Amino acid sequence: MNTRRIPKPMTNELTVRVQSPVIPAIVWNEDEVKAYITEKLAKYEGLVYTADNIKSAKEDRADINKLKKQLHDSTIALKKYLAKPGEDFNERIRGYEDMCSQAVEHIDVQVKGVEDAEKEDKRKALQDVYDANIDELAPLIPFERLFVSQWLNKSYSLKKASDDLRDAIGNIRNDLQFIRETCGEDVEACQTEYLRTLSVNDAVREHNRRVEARAKLRESEAMRAAAEKVKAASPVVVPPTREEREAQAKAAEAAQARACITPDGRLDFEAMRSMVTPKPAAQTRRKYLFWVEFTEADIEWFRKGKEERGFRYGPIEQSK
Repeated sequence: MNTRRIPKPMTNELTVRVQSPVIPAIVWNEDEVKAYITEKLAKYEGLVYTADNIKSAKEDRADINKLKKQLHDSTIALKKYLAKPGEDFNERIRGYEDMCSQAVEHIDVQVKGVEDAEKEDKRKALQDVYDANIDELAPLIPFERLFVSQWLNKSYSLKKASDDLRDAIGNIRNDLQFIRETCGEDVEACQTEYLRTLSVNDAVREHNRRVEARAKLRESEAMRAAAEKVKAASPVVVPPTREEREAQAKAAEAAQARACITPDGRLDFEAMRSMVTPKPAAQTRRKYLFWVEFTEADIEWFRKGKEERGFRYGPIEQSK
């Protein structure tokens, strides 16, 4: 097939002229329009567009679309004057529009084919960048995990996409090294979490969660061990049975009764009175500083009072 760019002839713009806008059969320059469209489209038949002339393909597509628009615009103008009689005219025009559409579709297929091939070439180039940099991480991070579809856009250069891919691989390698140096015994679990989300923050959170869980477990085990130690050291108190409690109560009553009988068999009223008289509450002893005048007899009385009452006394040394 001929792939050479065909020069465009210098022609006037397409004009659709309606000669008889009132009669049912529209009289217009169909032959002229048909000849013009046929001539314009004939040069595109059999053309093959490649990456070398893709710019021309897009220009040709624009020219045909322009023809198509002019044809469509003529139908809009006619609708202002005609209703039903214009249907036949519109149908014919739509036929020529279809001719333009077919020509555009022919070009579109080739344009898309070239663009898809360029994207595939770019993707393969990025795959090569991945293969050259991934090394030991290949089993963990496949190419598809790092690939960004925007990299295939024409506005995204291959160099920028390649740099982004290298940076992504480098960041993953640094993150994994950080996890190995930071997460201690949790390194395996933290690496698994990181590879799931590719977020080092998620890996650190997993490490912190496990550290807190172990701390709580140690605290719980320590409390349990302490409780068991206290339990083992405490005497086992077996509560008395009802029979034993009754026997103890009877023994206490018998002892109380014996305490109220003197050795010669009489009732000891003083003992009975002490049993029913409440004992005074213990008083708090305090120290008081005072002076007093005593005779020798008073001092003797004071000494006896000390022995009977149990209080203490002593001299106060005076400073010279």
